[in-house]
Amino acid sequence: MLGTYVDIRVDHDDAARAAAALEAGFAAVARVQRCMSAFDPESDVGRINRLAVGDALDIDPWTADVLRLSLELHRASGGLFDCGIAPELAAWGMLPPAPSAIAGSSITRLSFAAAGTIRVSAPLRLDLGGIAKGYAVDRAADAMRACGARGGLINAGGDLRVFGPEQEAIHLRDPGNPARLRLAGWLGDGACATSATYFSRRDVGGHEVSALVDPRNRQPMRTRRSYSVFAPCCAVADALTKVVAVSQDAHHPCLERYDAHALILESCPERP
Repeated sequence: MLGTYVDIRVDHDDAARAAAALEAGFAAVARVQRCMSAFDPESDVGRINRLAVGDALDIDPWTADVLRLSLELHRASGGLFDCGIAPELAAWGMLPPAPSAIAGSSITRLSFAAAGTIRVSAPLRLDLGGIAKGYAVDRAADAMRACGARGGLINAGGDLRVFGPEQEAIHLRDPGNPARLRLAGWLGDGACATSATYFSRRDVGGHEVSALVDPRNRQPMRTRRSYSVFAPCCAVADALTKVVAVSQDAHHPCLERYDAHALILESCPERP
């Protein structure tokens, strides 16, 4: 789901209740996918991307949560986080092709007319892939807790959330050799997300592109580093990895605002 593999572990003494918590966790992730997939024309994101200027659109409360957080993070980061970079990703073959060119697409073109109703001030093409996975992980943890799980772990392609009394060892992929894992530390009751280009890099027209885009100049990032953020919730951690990647600043002021910490990882030479 969400374009990746989703792993969930639940800690519970009763097998039946553990199974219920597991199902609830996956159901939460599935709901996020139904609402926020840019590949599904009937999702909220698909409908937003076809929305005419001035028209109103009612959306799922979870989609509204993510859009509000995206707008807040755009302001807090000075524009370094922007879900409006979908036209570039579509041009590079990473999203479905757009029916027409859209210049200057930005999350700032979206506003709320009511609690669950949005409008756009200009043509807009969104991709919530930079925050929706983290949000899905958070909602899965909430659903599992509601089923009585005393602890657990949800991992959606490296965006993960740990809850409960146990700490988990966190391993990050070496950016120079993604098959090799490096121990970053231990995490309890918190979240971690990582962004890098090692799996998304490709050649388009003789130029290297990636899924990491600098919203200031709409250019692909060609970095060989990885960017991890640890935060209380995974949606924030997921989004802030892009802020750190674009700014190349592991101490960006936005991190302190969200009680987050960043780690920029360089490739580690192989030991003999």
